Amino acid sequence: MRGFPQKEYAHSNKGAVAGLGLHKGVAMIVMGKMKIKLKGRLAWYMHRGYHGLAMPTWNRKIRVFADWTLGMFLKREVVSLGALESPREEFYEAAKPAPVAAKPAEQTEKTGEKAKAS
Repeated sequence: MRGFPQKEYAHSNKGAVAGLGLHKGVAMIVMGKMKIKLKGRLAWYMHRGYHGLAMPTWNRKIRVFADWTLGMFLKREVVSLGALESPREEFYEAAKPAPVAAKPAEQTEKTGEKAKAS
């Protein structure tokens, strides 16, 4: 390929990481013949770090890590479960015509007085 000599491909497993929820994870790191098994928050950070570094560009990596960092200090976003069941309902509600404005109180009182006088 492109003038370089080819060599046989040999895959070596470096381990595995998995996130099991917020601040929970498991990891197994292979270093030679030694395997290191981790669980808990440290394994969760390793899982986040691995997937963050797997982003294709530095721009995307910085955005992902910044979002995760802000997520540690800010509350989680909550999505209404009703929106999952009927996602268009909120759009229909927003598209309804605005209610007709009530007449000002002064005009109503004057109209009421004229009606009484008649």
